[in-house]
Amino acid sequence: MRVFKRGKSWYADYAVGGKRKMKSFGAHKKMAELFLKDVELKMLRGELKLVDDNVTFKDSLQKYLEYSRLNKSRRTLESETSRWKKFSAFMEEKGVVKLRGITPELIEEYKGKVLRTSSAASFNNHLMLIKALLNKAVEWRSLRENPLKDFKKLKNSNVRELRYLSVEEIERILVAADPLMQKVITILLNTGLRRAELVYLEWEDIDFQNKLIKVQSKPETGFHPKSYKARSIPMNAEVEKTLMDLPQRGKYVFDNGHDQPFHSEKWFWIRFKTILRKAGVKNACVHTLRHTFASYLVMSGVDLRTVQELMGHSTITMTERYSHLSPDHRTRAIQALRFGNKIETKVVPPT
Repeated sequence: MRVFKRGKSWYADYAVGGKRKMKSFGAHKKMAELFLKDVELKMLRGELKLVDDNVTFKDSLQKYLEYSRLNKSRRTLESETSRWKKFSAFMEEKGVVKLRGITPELIEEYKGKVLRTSSAASFNNHLMLIKALLNKAVEWRSLRENPLKDFKKLKNSNVRELRYLSVEEIERILVAADPLMQKVITILLNTGLRRAELVYLEWEDIDFQNKLIKVQSKPETGFHPKSYKARSIPMNAEVEKTLMDLPQRGKYVFDNGHDQPFHSEKWFWIRFKTILRKAGVKNACVHTLRHTFASYLVMSGVDLRTVQELMGHSTITMTERYSHLSPDHRTRAIQALRFGNKIETKVVPPT
């Protein structure tokens, strides 16, 4: 490390990670010396990182996709693939090659393009994905910082009220369902399981002794719970009876007899839509059963933190969407206060 003069300019000469660097300070020798002292201090602290800012977006995306394949569920990958295709096409259209070319100005332009055909929620999904890639790029030393860290999500004015089924609708659906789907619907209504969680549910996940259903990763199948969070759901009597009445054909609760899931997630979705049409129930899908589970818990007075744990939500914000269903929960909280003993304060007289 040294300071030297070339022509009329002073330079700081140093190396990071085996690569030589030079920085010009014009006629200011003192600034060059102070800069080198700062570099030396950061090296001692391990704070100085070499960043390869010539990395291309294409290479970074390829690396991120490899990371995603190892760390995300198959279903998540499928939904992200279409977003990456659209953003990659936009980057190519704008002629942006380098990763550092992703700027707030560029994303403002992309936002306009997405909003011409899609909703604010759709753009927010794109933004979260792009930010995730850039955060990884910082971790991989392809960027010094995420240029979109302060880029705000759009307020979604088109958020629809969560749909849940009435007791009368549930009765009609069960009447319209065949015996297999009656069992499926009963389990989903009473556990809040997602479709994929039901498809890959194994008998080993059922703890009849403690009356618990365990939701956990199945790496050999590529299945992982959302956000990779394992959880346990207590069984009520109805779910316990339904499970005990099911034949054990293989390792899965719904098994094809060859240790494979009996049906895919899509099959359950299509079958349930047919049942809804037969029952005359509109504006619903198989995921509505999960919303119904959470909604009835909240309306029964169960606190949001418990509902969050049962649903497997990564944040309480997701669960708070149901809070409007229990408008008196604050009143109940205040009424629950009980102060049995007087609080005494000891006054110490001045000396």
